[in-house]
Amino acid sequence: MPDNEIEKPSRSMLTKRLLSLASLCLSTVGCGELPATEGFNSSLNSRYLYVASGSCYAGGAAVSTGNATIAKFDLETGAYAGTVFDYNKLGNGDQPASIVNFDDSKILVAVENAAGRRIDILARDGTSFTTYISNSTALSGVLRHIAVLSDFSILITKATAIEKFSVARTRVTQGANPFINAPAAPCATATTAMTSTTVLPTGNIVFTHAAATPNNRFGVISSSGYAIAGNCLSGQAGPTTTSLPTASLYDETLGKLLIAYGSATTASNHVYSYNINTTTGAISAATAAWTDNAVVLGPSHMIQDRETRAIFIANGSSGLNNVQKFNMTSSGTLVKTAAAPFIPTNVYTRCITSMEIGP
Repeated sequence: MPDNEIEKPSRSMLTKRLLSLASLCLSTVGCGELPATEGFNSSLNSRYLYVASGSCYAGGAAVSTGNATIAKFDLETGAYAGTVFDYNKLGNGDQPASIVNFDDSKILVAVENAAGRRIDILARDGTSFTTYISNSTALSGVLRHIAVLSDFSILITKATAIEKFSVARTRVTQGANPFINAPAAPCATATTAMTSTTVLPTGNIVFTHAAATPNNRFGVISSSGYAIAGNCLSGQAGPTTTSLPTASLYDETLGKLLIAYGSATTASNHVYSYNINTTTGAISAATAAWTDNAVVLGPSHMIQDRETRAIFIANGSSGLNNVQKFNMTSSGTLVKTAAAPFIPTNVYTRCITSMEIGP
């Protein structure tokens, strides 16, 4: 095992611990349940942070070569909990570009490979997978992000546009164009470096676009897609000319939109929060949520735990290659939950492309 790979406790070790705890419990009058133990969770209750390592985009920050794996880490402790799938074993250059929950037992994986881009459906335990969507016309650009909508249709962000597939896996277009393609101002110009999407509670869609200024911006598109100029509800340029938006998420409790920016310019790596009207798309109150680039450098993905509202930020920069954990205040700033990274640098965190939370 490599020095920087994290070893998880053996089954026998956990079994011995359970038996020891059971004996203690039985000897205690009125004991109703096993006492909690640090670093151990019942498999019935555990939740995990799934981490995809591939060919990440970090806004121009230098990145490492990805590991082409999907691994999982304990959501409470950050401890390594196993490798879900290793795309290296297929031997064809596949890289997991994005992962998202499909149901309790399966996840969808956007697979980046210029020789054959596709969406896989993968058993959460890694025992099986199959191709879910394969469409060379729609999946013609570098894959960045996937999102599952409330009706189980799918948005697929590629560098040049955003595609949509129905629950029947039929491509949904605007005439002959992708579902969101070359939106007009103030969303323009967004045709070369789409990086992420966030679906708001109203169904409206936030996209991030990481081209050079003045096109380093994010925009809000109508839930019906982009067919006319009015379907671009609003747009916002990055806080500096060298800040390139790489990831986004929406905190429904606070009504805050969070945008991560990466850059080859160290000082332009930061995270901003914004107030957003989820119906009209109106954006206001830009706030520097995090600016310490010793902690966030080349952010490549963000995700929020909907139960605890904790926010996880993956650092794609080759100098960090880790995951940091934050809480967000009512004013839209981020507070780090611990001095050390939530998941330290290891083979599974090289160039993180995507994260997901699930059982």
